[in-house]
Amino acid sequence: MNKMESMEKYYQRDLVLGVYSPGSVLAEFILRLKNVPGAIASVSKILSDLNLNILSGHHFAGPREDEGLWIFFVDLTGKETNLEMVASHLKESEVVLDVKFSREQVEGIILDKFLFPLIVLDERSVIFRVETFANMFKRLYKAFGSGAPVLLYEMGLSAGINKIENIEKKYGLSGLTALKIALAERIPKGWGIPRIEEYNEEDLQATITVEELFECLPFKKTEKNATSHFFRGYLVGLFTKAFNKQFQAREVECISKGDTHCRFIIKPI
Repeated sequence: MNKMESMEKYYQRDLVLGVYSPGSVLAEFILRLKNVPGAIASVSKILSDLNLNILSGHHFAGPREDEGLWIFFVDLTGKETNLEMVASHLKESEVVLDVKFSREQVEGIILDKFLFPLIVLDERSVIFRVETFANMFKRLYKAFGSGAPVLLYEMGLSAGINKIENIEKKYGLSGLTALKIALAERIPKGWGIPRIEEYNEEDLQATITVEELFECLPFKKTEKNATSHFFRGYLVGLFTKAFNKQFQAREVECISKGDTHCRFIIKPI
């Protein structure tokens, strides 16, 4: 069994979609840049010379692409510079192919208006708050009672099967390797931090722990029983498709009932 690693090694991922800073004058820039070494440094130097503070942003450049995008928010509070002048200076750089900008919609609030759709690991995606999922799950329990866990499990089962199918198609990987990729994706996608603690290659039985599992997080230390039904189904779907066998999963520890993490035992039927 691998020793559990501490969550202290992880940093919060802030997918910056906007900035809220009451009393500030905010703006957003999106630049098409040549995909060459020093491109971002060159633009940063221009902004520094203009005494503009870059608040946050994202840059995107594929390894075999000729150009990339850099989107960022700046604070113009107390500055005499205007957006047109900043854009003009940026366009003078030989690494800048195009510049667009937007102003705050409401004083102190600016939201990104240039990037759509949202792509995560080459897959079109959407974002929901953890609280939104919690309210959806609670609504299911209210509407369907004891049938809600079955619905959530079946939803997770379908999602798990589909994920392995996508990995097989995208990477040409299968079996345990595909399973590991699927679990590793859960971290950058914000589901939680899963780890394969035990795995028996002969009988395909496994123990998987998950820290901060999104499905159980809203119910932390408030329930008597384990509450992960969607992710439990998801694990069964992953294993079933990866190994072409029927599996079952049992959640033996859960943060909803006060455990430090969620722990699942998966075995063939």
